[in-house]
Amino acid sequence: MKLSISTTWIFSGVLSAALLSQEQHHIAAAVTTKSKKGKQSNKSAERVVTMWWVLFNKPSACITDPGGPVQCGVPDIMENAQGGTNAPKIAIMNASGGISNKSGFLRVAAALYKTDSCALDLEADNGQYVWGGPAPLYDRRDSSFGYCPWNGEVTEVHIVMRDHGPVTENKIQQLTTFTDPSCAEAEEGGSNLCVDIGAVGFPPLSEDGLMTKDIGHFPKFPPGCAAAGEDPCEEEVEMIQLQAGSGNMVTLIRTGDALQVVAEITVPKV
Repeated sequence: MKLSISTTWIFSGVLSAALLSQEQHHIAAAVTTKSKKGKQSNKSAERVVTMWWVLFNKPSACITDPGGPVQCGVPDIMENAQGGTNAPKIAIMNASGGISNKSGFLRVAAALYKTDSCALDLEADNGQYVWGGPAPLYDRRDSSFGYCPWNGEVTEVHIVMRDHGPVTENKIQQLTTFTDPSCAEAEEGGSNLCVDIGAVGFPPLSEDGLMTKDIGHFPKFPPGCAAAGEDPCEEEVEMIQLQAGSGNMVTLIRTGDALQVVAEITVPKV
């Protein structure tokens, strides 16, 4: 059978239309895939997180839960900071810092050694510092107790995780200081929200060994606090809190006069 010119043209036109339709389908699929990938990348949880030692060198002076396995807590920190006192001999110091991957996972580790001086200088002449928490706990006498158990007592160790937001040009300061230039509350008025996102306290380890505990939200920002209108909790603060029971773990190790800590956490995608 011989195709006429008109029949050939029609057949060719139908074939071209089919190929064009198929090509448009592939382009649309590629755009959709790209769109989905873009959406996923926008949900990246790649953020700077710092870890802090919170040491209560005289836990018998704590008021949070006297006589309990973990006697100290945020009430002791705030009451002493506001009152210009430090009965529990509190020291808050930088332990480590890291940048979570796009899925939010981060592993950080640190070591700390006992000191006999009970008076550490944690601020350099150039302004770099490694103390954390409320400034009065350090500023009132320009020194820190460090890891220095009070007579007859064993230091109670707490670990706090702090979120510094997405990585900025001030990356090193984000990784090493409590309030870096990227933070909104910094003197420079940065663009990042910097807030404590998790805390865990360990009973005093009187012997060598290790203990692993789950770490969840920071006590000031419990689940549901934003919806309940609890001050100072805001939705953006609650959204980045670590979730208890989600595999966020901290291990504390005591070896003689040394303490080590390993934290494995996954920060939420926001």
